[in-house]
Amino acid sequence: MSTAYLAIDLGASSGRAIVGILEGDPQRLRLEEVHRFEHLACPTPTGPVWDLTGIWQSVLTGLRAGAAWCRKNEIELQTIGVDTWGVDWALLGKSGELLSLPHCYRDPKNEVASKKVLERLGGFEQLYERTGIQLLPFNTLFQVAARYEQEPKLFDVADRLVFLPDLLNYWLSGEVSTERTIASTSSMISVETGDWDYSLLKELGLPTHMLGPIVEPGTKLGMLRSEVAEATGASSKIQIVTTASHDTAAAIAAVPGAEDPSWAYVSSGTWSLLGVELDSPLVSEAARAVPFTNEQGIGKTVRFLKNIAGMWFVQQYRQDLEKEGKQLTFAQMTREAEAAEPYRTLVDPNASDFATPGNLVEKMRDFARRTEQPVPETVGQAVRCWLESLAFSYRRTLEQLEAVVGQTFDVLHIVGGGIQNKLLNQMAAQILDRPVICGPVEATAIGNVLVQAMGSGEVADIVELRQIVARSSELEHYEPGEVPTSDEVVERFLKVCAAG
Repeated sequence: MSTAYLAIDLGASSGRAIVGILEGDPQRLRLEEVHRFEHLACPTPTGPVWDLTGIWQSVLTGLRAGAAWCRKNEIELQTIGVDTWGVDWALLGKSGELLSLPHCYRDPKNEVASKKVLERLGGFEQLYERTGIQLLPFNTLFQVAARYEQEPKLFDVADRLVFLPDLLNYWLSGEVSTERTIASTSSMISVETGDWDYSLLKELGLPTHMLGPIVEPGTKLGMLRSEVAEATGASSKIQIVTTASHDTAAAIAAVPGAEDPSWAYVSSGTWSLLGVELDSPLVSEAARAVPFTNEQGIGKTVRFLKNIAGMWFVQQYRQDLEKEGKQLTFAQMTREAEAAEPYRTLVDPNASDFATPGNLVEKMRDFARRTEQPVPETVGQAVRCWLESLAFSYRRTLEQLEAVVGQTFDVLHIVGGGIQNKLLNQMAAQILDRPVICGPVEATAIGNVLVQAMGSGEVADIVELRQIVARSSELEHYEPGEVPTSDEVVERFLKVCAAG
């Protein structure tokens, strides 16, 4: 009987359950999506929280569907692994009871707490030297500071802090753990030791007793709890495995770059995360100035990357148009962008103007007026402005990356849902003036499944994992045009970013 692995892949607004089957010689991976669902943060008097019971019910539905699909196809479901977005967490009591609902990272109290933490430490430089994580107001460290100030007694009775995939793994297996890739998003891990920075937390007056041992991706936790097996019709012999529990870590594990001598990556979706794998953290002054973040990946690698606003604008703009009664698909918006004049208007995708939802095209027009550029008037002009600006942002970040690490990258691999926009892919190749390889779209689920297979001994290491990805995926290659993008346009983008 063939064996299968079930990936529970959770984003901050949706989730899915995907069965992965390794087959053939040499091995190829086949995916089967068995369940998809949406979820939203819920407003409460103390801030936005995640609908955890709703998410858990959807996970059980996904497991039930995955088990049924495997039975129907005479395939043994061997392991389950969970990945989610980063930074968000919950507290468990000594009995394992969940002590409060986990807050959404968009809780406005985090911004206030981040300023207080940095003031107490004497600035971001001090924090970056210790943790190597870029400054984002929703990092776990700031969340913990905000919650501790609001409800200190909650921490007095807490036994363990767990991140969301750790919590779901616990509910599946009954075993409490803290997986490395998700913990590394917290800004509470020391770049020197790879363990919790206890002295940092004590310096900030924050508790440390609830921090448990950190386990590696691919760790076997235990068998599926009998109650869960009975509720879903799944076998109680299924093993729960810590996959690359941070969704970005899973996606980057699935970059098919094993045969390329020198490559960087972009994980493309609502956010674009551009970076490279390193053997050790890099917390130089130049790295902090960009800033690049040092998160931990598969095989004790470091995900040295920068967060860039990705397809966020296009997604939000489509919602704004729907509110105006205009129903446009992403494909229609892209076709209009393709027909629009190139380089007419450029913006800085990472400007604070575009950080929050609501009327984004008017924010783009304000940016254009402020920087003395033509104002986007049509859907095509607005979308083209964003896509070109995003490609220029890739170029700027890649050049910063090369300068900081002292290495030139011959190829850029782009994975994730954002690669479905082929216009952006071609723009990236043209503006970067180097080859771009796109695929797979389902990088997060693929990485999740194959890290489970590594933990089960069916895949030897990250090199073999990436070879399987390359064999199993339809990759698209984009080459720059014969005429490179002019230095004048590149310089105009940089000036616009500085002025904006």
